[in-house]
Amino acid sequence: MKHSNSELIVERYYRFKNWLVERNVPILPQTGKKNWSDLDILAVGDEVHLISCKDFLPSNKEIDKVINNLTESESYIKKEYKYLNDKEFKKIYIYGGTGKEALRKAKENGIETIEIKEIFFKYLKVLDDFLLEMNTNRKDIPVGKRFYIVGELEGLDKFISFLLNNNLLNDEMINKALNNLGKSDLSKPKIKLTAQKTMI
Repeated sequence: MKHSNSELIVERYYRFKNWLVERNVPILPQTGKKNWSDLDILAVGDEVHLISCKDFLPSNKEIDKVINNLTESESYIKKEYKYLNDKEFKKIYIYGGTGKEALRKAKENGIETIEIKEIFFKYLKVLDDFLLEMNTNRKDIPVGKRFYIVGELEGLDKFISFLLNNNLLNDEMINKALNNLGKSDLSKPKIKLTAQKTMI
């Protein structure tokens, strides 16, 4: 089954936060309709996040489907998974491209809207923190690299760790975005220490 870029990034972000994540959760209709749908991502941690991911929304009218899907999903999850009801529920729309009218309408319906770039920057940070912790106290990190080992990572994580470790991302732009989100900078590549001359 094909998945959008936003779904891949969102899933990996929540997994690195140690939340339970389920993709494409079947949702039976709660309003008398016959057709069932699915929730892109259900993430459970301190809260329950019901997430609809769209790389691109072709029309402002399409936001009604997102709103209905998240509303039906909340009703269904609360009914079928009652043990989650002591947690706060949040409906979230994560988007790549979408119109201002669609964003306004989502917010009016109690849905938090987040641009995928924001989640991607946060994902970079949690992945970098994970790799940094794995490489703590290692003396064999080559000059110019951030890490020596990257563990048993796969897929997107492995690819992004390669980009991070080989300085193929724009750290300045990423760090600026992270700072705007209240996050600290990415780790820095190891630099070669040069002996300082002392004057006698």
